[in-house]
Amino acid sequence: MEKGASIGKITLLGTGTCQLQVERMASSVLIDLPGLRLLFDIGRGVTLRLSQLGIKQNEIENIIISHFHPDHISDLIPYFHAARWSRIDKRTKDIHLFGPRGLQSTMDKIFAVARKEAPPNERFNIDIHEVASESLMIKNYSFDFIHLPPVENHGLRFAFNDKMYAITGDSAFHEQESSFLKNVDLAIVDAGHITDEELVKLSVKSGVKRLVASHLYREIDGVKINRLALKNGYMGKIIIGQDLMEFTI
Repeated sequence: MEKGASIGKITLLGTGTCQLQVERMASSVLIDLPGLRLLFDIGRGVTLRLSQLGIKQNEIENIIISHFHPDHISDLIPYFHAARWSRIDKRTKDIHLFGPRGLQSTMDKIFAVARKEAPPNERFNIDIHEVASESLMIKNYSFDFIHLPPVENHGLRFAFNDKMYAITGDSAFHEQESSFLKNVDLAIVDAGHITDEELVKLSVKSGVKRLVASHLYREIDGVKINRLALKNGYMGKIIIGQDLMEFTI
């Protein structure tokens, strides 16, 4: 793990769900660390958000998939299509795709659509990495890859500059979730599958310092939920996530 005063950034590319909303694309978080850029999930509309940030498809080499619901993987199809055929940002570097068991069979189905015909002189590979343990290494960075019930869903957690960061795929209020978020400095959490009250309980029980509510099926009143959290003894802050919101780390 790299140490020191280097600066990183977390960007919310998609804070929405399967609901078709122009202001909220489906799930995705962009993580920029010194020498490493990666995506955590790539749901509907995320390739557009990358374009809005001026990030070309050939600048993304690592993608981590939390689970296989369409709102977490659907933009893999346009992404891989662009990787193969785009003339404005031709790819020569390999793509590394990480995810839980079942990733290979899922990708075989996607490739049947997105990789049917190969362009001449294709110069890159797509490497599939099924993560069977609770950790993975990308370059010289170590990440926790933790199963979080009830679906075959995983959260990502990592340390950087002596602080801890976490991102959930889908969420539910249970012991594994609160343990996963225990004393994390900044967490991006699916707030769409839990109630406001459960979100507050999760914040209190985990002691997370800043919780960013994402993957939203409903709009959450930020003032109201922070008042409720304070009333229940939470000393941190709940932030309502928006697409393209950035956090310097």
